[in-house]
Amino acid sequence: MQTFEIKRGHGKTLEDGGLKNMMEEEFGSVKNDDESTFNSSFKALKSITVEFRSIKEIGVETETDNEASPEDSLAAHQAYNRFMETVTGFNAKQRVDRAKARAKKEAKAAAEREMQS
Repeated sequence: MQTFEIKRGHGKTLEDGGLKNMMEEEFGSVKNDDESTFNSSFKALKSITVEFRSIKEIGVETETDNEASPEDSLAAHQAYNRFMETVTGFNAKQRVDRAKARAKKEAKAAAEREMQS
C-alpha cells in the first residue's frame, strides 16, 4: 500500500465519513472493510482500497485491468487523479515530488543508522 501525504488543513474534511463520500462521488458504491478502510472499483480500476491513517496521510492500493479498453483505462486514470487531488489537496506532480522527497529522507536516515551500527 502506497502512502500519500495530505495537505495541511485538508485532513479534517476526510473525517466523519468525508473520505467515503469523496470515493462515492468519484467511483460509485463503496464498501467499508472497517472504520478507516474503504474499497471500490471503477471501469479499468478493478479495485481501489483507501485507508484513512490520520489527518496527515492516507494509504492507497489499486489493481487495474490490463485487458480494459483504452477509453475505460483513460476514464479510470482521470477519476483516480481527480479523487487523489480532492483528498490530498495536491496535484499529480506535487504528489510525485513529495513521494521523492520522502524516499530520499528515508534513505538518508537508513544510511545514517547503517553507519552507526
